[in-house]
Amino acid sequence: MESHRSERIGKEIRKIVSDEIQRATFELGNGIVSVSSVVVSKDFSSAKIYISSYNSNLTPLEIIKYLNINKNHFKQLIAKNMRLRIVPDIKFFMDDTLDEMEHIQSLIKKVEESDNEHSHEPEHQ
Repeated sequence: MESHRSERIGKEIRKIVSDEIQRATFELGNGIVSVSSVVVSKDFSSAKIYISSYNSNLTPLEIIKYLNINKNHFKQLIAKNMRLRIVPDIKFFMDDTLDEMEHIQSLIKKVEESDNEHSHEPEHQ
């Protein structure tokens, strides 16, 4: 029951934060910045908000720093738009899932290329 509730709260927080991030596009380097997921703790006291960015003038670290500096603004929006006894403490993190996926794909490609090179070599008997 609680996990379902924390998922619901996470989805609502994601929507509120996403909408506000879209309004703050200029401050975030004019790129695409989106909320990829929100993980709410079991006791609802904290929420980790994972961000992904594309084509921004800012580095991912600068984006996360900006968002964490302004986290009280986001908490106020959450409090205003949701009926919660306690508004979770929020912290922003960079979602590096895509980077990890690209890294794994590049490793797989290197292994495949290496296998192809070795399969064309004559075998020594």
